[in-house]
Amino acid sequence: MRLSRRVAVVAVLLVALGGLCVHYGATHDDNWPHPTGEQLQERGVEAFVGDRVLLFGEVRSVDADADVITIHVVDNSDAVAAELAVSGVDERVEPGGVVQVYGVLESETTMRAAETVVVNRDRSATAFKLGASVVGLCLAVGYFLRQWRVNGRSLAVGPRAVDADPEADEVDHRG
Repeated sequence: MRLSRRVAVVAVLLVALGGLCVHYGATHDDNWPHPTGEQLQERGVEAFVGDRVLLFGEVRSVDADADVITIHVVDNSDAVAAELAVSGVDERVEPGGVVQVYGVLESETTMRAAETVVVNRDRSATAFKLGASVVGLCLAVGYFLRQWRVNGRSLAVGPRAVDADPEADEVDHRG
């Protein structure tokens, strides 16, 4: 395949992928079955009292004795849409951590958690995840480049030449 054709195919695929991403982002909030931070801001928390909701929030305080955490649910502009006291939390989390809470919104300020998932236990978890991802990416790219040869002119990838094992080439001439 010629270089111009390869570039054209890659460009078409990238435009299609970009269009799918834009479409998903534009329709995600409308199709999401739970209230988002924007919907909490627009309609108010009281519109969802008594409903089962899935909310994402940053932990502001922890009362370990009562198994209650206080979370801030934010909208896209990082404005606080709701401050909720969540009861029934049985996982360890520190202030600054991020949680997903699924449960019943009992009032405008309280929620009973049926399920809690800790995304980040504390602020340092994000840095650790990013660092581990960078190390993994470097290892994967290094291994790929060790096994494959990239030709920038023809936009092709091919296997590297295998070094012949000198011992394998020797012929046993013993009788």
